[in-house]
Amino acid sequence: MNIRFLGLATAGTLLAACNVSVTPVGGGPSSTLQLKAISSYTSQYSLQNAAQDQNGNVLSAGTSIICDNLSTQLQVGVTWSGDLQQIGIQFKGLKTGAVSSARVFGDKFGAPDYSGSGVATITINPGLAPLKVSTGLSAQSITVTPVSQVNVKGYTYVQAIGLDSSGNLSNLVSSVTAIPVADCY
Repeated sequence: MNIRFLGLATAGTLLAACNVSVTPVGGGPSSTLQLKAISSYTSQYSLQNAAQDQNGNVLSAGTSIICDNLSTQLQVGVTWSGDLQQIGIQFKGLKTGAVSSARVFGDKFGAPDYSGSGVATITINPGLAPLKVSTGLSAQSITVTPVSQVNVKGYTYVQAIGLDSSGNLSNLVSSVTAIPVADCY
C-alpha cells in the first residue's frame, strides 16, 4: 500500500472525527483567479481596556484579538479578480513563521463569484484550530464582545487562498498586520 495514501487516509479520518471537511485541490495554479489582498479582519472579541503584551507593547482599547482559550469568530475581508469558487483561511505565526496545520475551505459557491470582494466568517476553536468557514462570502457582521482581562501570548497573520471554478489554487495573500492572540478572562 502506498504510504502517502495511507497518511492522507489517516489524516482524513482524524479530521472527519473533528467535523472538519478536507477539500482536495486542483492540479495546478489558477490562470483565472488572483487574490489581491486581505482588506480587513474583525474578531468577535476586542479589548475593553488597553492591555500590555508579553514584550511590554501596549495594545489600545478596541483592538481585535483572537481568544486562544475560547472559540472565536473572525471575519476576513478579501479582494480578488477572476472566478472565485471557494475561499480558504490559514494562520502564520509572527515570531515563529509557523503556518497552521489546517487550511480550511468553506463550501463551494453555487456559481463562481466575480464581484471582486467579500467577507468570509470563520470560527476558530481554542488553540487556533480553525473549525469552519461560512458558506460563501457575505456582508454580514459579527457581534463584538469586549474582554477586560487578557494574557497576550503572541501574534498571527491571517492568510487566504482561493479555488477557481476548475478547482485550481490561486496565490496566497496575507494580512499586512498580525492580530494578537491571547487567553481571555
